[in-house]
Amino acid sequence: MSRRRLLGVSLGGAGGTLLGLSGCGAASGSASAGTDHLSLWYWKGALSDKLLATARSSVPGVPGLRVRGAQMPSGEIDSKVRTSLAARAYVPDITVANSDNLATFFPDENEFLDLRDFGAQKVQDQYLDWKWKSCFTPSGRMIGFPLDAGPTALYYRRDLFQKAGLAYEPADVAEAVSTWEKYIAAGRALKTNGVFLVSNIGNVFQQAMLQSTKQFVDSGNRFIGDQAHVRRAWDTAVEILRQGLAARISDGTPDYNAAMTGSRIATMTTAVWAINGLKDTAPKTSGLWRLTTMPNGPANYGGSYMTLTRYCREPERAFAFLTWLLSPANQLKSYQEMALFPTTPAAYANPAMHEADPFFGGQRPIDVFGPAAQNAPVVYFSPYEEIANTPFFQELTNVQTLGKNPERAWRDAVNGAESALIRVGVS
Repeated sequence: MSRRRLLGVSLGGAGGTLLGLSGCGAASGSASAGTDHLSLWYWKGALSDKLLATARSSVPGVPGLRVRGAQMPSGEIDSKVRTSLAARAYVPDITVANSDNLATFFPDENEFLDLRDFGAQKVQDQYLDWKWKSCFTPSGRMIGFPLDAGPTALYYRRDLFQKAGLAYEPADVAEAVSTWEKYIAAGRALKTNGVFLVSNIGNVFQQAMLQSTKQFVDSGNRFIGDQAHVRRAWDTAVEILRQGLAARISDGTPDYNAAMTGSRIATMTTAVWAINGLKDTAPKTSGLWRLTTMPNGPANYGGSYMTLTRYCREPERAFAFLTWLLSPANQLKSYQEMALFPTTPAAYANPAMHEADPFFGGQRPIDVFGPAAQNAPVVYFSPYEEIANTPFFQELTNVQTLGKNPERAWRDAVNGAESALIRVGVS
């Protein structure tokens, strides 16, 4: 799942192996061959521009090392990496992978270096435990390195909660909506004033799923999308729709922007990176929003990793670059510059992360997102998650926009996912 959209990017053969890849590879296949620098592929907003400018000149602590970044469209970078690997040419030394998209490379894990070979374990205690664990393939190789995180929270309108006779201060709201059932009950109170609880039910389904350690395919490549954890998330989303608590509008559309500006939607269940989008969408609501813990507990939505391909010309020095760029000090700088939420808990104590935000009535976002980041579950994403989850989101859309019977939609989602997975060899 991308940091800023509901579903991940389709990569055509994502989840399948890279045809024809074999052998040990060679540095001559690197995109930086014949140059005085290492190559790095990333998308706009993934890394600090200031730190990349420093690395382009000279990486601190690594004499003579230069790293030059090439910016790619976020929806194309994985497919470009696959293409270069298949051709064994123009492969980046270093690349960025988005959230669960890292798992799409698991079948081809040998195309990436195992970062433990360069001493990664020596810095493990500096990073969030769940994020570190998510860097590993099912066979135990570490092909990712923690970049940023996407801890989630409940964004809510304090004034609309107060008007509806609900608890309205963050600590009180956290207790009052500690479960999805209580959250739905709050939605009924908001409805009496003509206010919707959420924009659409897809967001609720996704967040409820991310609170589970299991998703749609397990580590043994077995489909588990028909199990209770998925059904609970589905039923929660459908119940919100059944009770008339969803505005039935897609995020980012003109209708959504108008609803947010017009105070018709009272809550958002999403990640820390949504702050800037909310401020841009509804600037006139500044001071009215608050943050508190998610119903049913924290989760992580989005965030990225960095990898070293097997064509990396100078892997030891490239790893030194990773540990410099993604150190606690530089993750703090990236947060200040790019709003990339650190995966290094030491950064959370820095005064720079404890500034009051007027948009949230002077609340300090770190007080909510810090604990959420530290307590998010360890979630296993298989290489086939997008193939498996797409029918569920499609069918929820059919329920919400076309009035399709939820039970029929559930059966169609399960059957659609099973059929799609069989075609890629998942039982």
